[in-house]
Amino acid sequence: METSAKTTNSTAPKFSMSAAERHRLEHFPWQVPLEEWPAHGVVPLSIRRGESRHPVIFVESGGFRYAIKETAPRMAEREIYNLREIEYRGIPALSPIGTVTVTAPPILLDVSGPGGVPQYTSGDRGYTVTRLAPRVIPHSLLYSLPFTTRTKHRLLGAIAVLMVELHEHGVYWGDPSLANVLIRIDGRRVLAILADAETVELFSGPVSEGLREQDIALFGESLVWQAEDLRQARGLPEEEEIVSESDFHYFERRYRLLRREHAQLTKSPSFTSSYHLQRFLEGLGQAGYSFRDMSGHAMRELVTVLPGWYSRRIHKLLGITVPRGYAHRFYNMILGHQALMSQHEGRDVSIEEAARDWYTRYHLPTILLLRQHLTNEQDPLQAYFAIMQHKWRLSQIEGREVPMDEAVLDWAMQEAKTGKLGAVDPATLATWWREREPVAQALEPPLIASEKLEPLLSSKEEKELVRLPEPELEQKLTGILEQQKPKE
Repeated sequence: METSAKTTNSTAPKFSMSAAERHRLEHFPWQVPLEEWPAHGVVPLSIRRGESRHPVIFVESGGFRYAIKETAPRMAEREIYNLREIEYRGIPALSPIGTVTVTAPPILLDVSGPGGVPQYTSGDRGYTVTRLAPRVIPHSLLYSLPFTTRTKHRLLGAIAVLMVELHEHGVYWGDPSLANVLIRIDGRRVLAILADAETVELFSGPVSEGLREQDIALFGESLVWQAEDLRQARGLPEEEEIVSESDFHYFERRYRLLRREHAQLTKSPSFTSSYHLQRFLEGLGQAGYSFRDMSGHAMRELVTVLPGWYSRRIHKLLGITVPRGYAHRFYNMILGHQALMSQHEGRDVSIEEAARDWYTRYHLPTILLLRQHLTNEQDPLQAYFAIMQHKWRLSQIEGREVPMDEAVLDWAMQEAKTGKLGAVDPATLATWWREREPVAQALEPPLIASEKLEPLLSSKEEKELVRLPEPELEQKLTGILEQQKPKE
């Protein structure tokens, strides 16, 4: 049986999207199936892994990031329609861009069908094109984290929030699973984002009790096979459980608690007085949002340490201006790195050499990762030292040097709080912005200002690096992390 049609007879792709989006996307090789795109020069983003009923690829073009899924033309149209309605209702999901349809020759299924007549099926391909939410965490990185009880509860709590929002706003999921969400950590918040709306059914009011229970049960079933996939991927013995039945019961309890919480938050859906409006705005502030407007070696030399000595010493070594309150701890990390380098290399490494090596291998990547995860309410230096301590602790537990990106993500996950709706229903927040930006973007708390990180950088070039747009920063950061892998 043939699985694909020849592409030489395919007609030009039909784009159903804005002219600007088409301009950014039309250079991709739409005439060939999605799985063949890497062979035609397309470099996919590392966002997601795992099985899917349809091929999916994540790409960047013109400074924007897209998720593209190959399916039947009619299903592509249905999914984009569903996503537009979900976005209108204020629920975080991949933001719909449009569809692409490619007409291709029929595919032969059976040479001798009923009555000896060959059986064909349509060779036409449809593509759903969606905009990726900012700063989603690659599944490959997310699933490499230690699946501690706390980490699992944060992930499951975030998905419970998403499921409650879907159900309360008339959306039956139909295929709930870890594979169909993307996770984002914003400072102290974990956000689950719907990544597949093909099986969604829409209703004018809240979803019925029967469909709610069906979604919950389906999610429980999906945890079983996904836990097995994770176990095999990590090479763990059969008796070791990554996700257990108790984890599902936690999810179920969170869902039912959140549903009651949602009912309390939405008792007064409209503002009947200035008092109600002020309460709403106070809730926004408590949730972290605001409207733009209402429209090994011992030291061989002891020195007398005077006030400011550590700050001056660090500035002389690296050009970094570290506040006095943190400078002592900062300098001790450099000394510790010097001792380890000397021991590892079997020679006396100078403090200047150790400082530069520590800066490039550990310090700079940490600063750039902080730029991706910290929000304005977090102190960058406190977070920095906490991450360094967390990386050391993880490395001790696992018996290996844990990469910096894994350490930062695991630290962020441990710091995050989720499983609650907060002072205001998230969908209510998002709908205020829905005419201007996607829901996940509307729910995005302000990141830490680049200027707050500048004192931790040693050159003008690196200060400019901190200000790069997100896609460019990720590319630069990936290169830095690859170069700074632990030395053998």
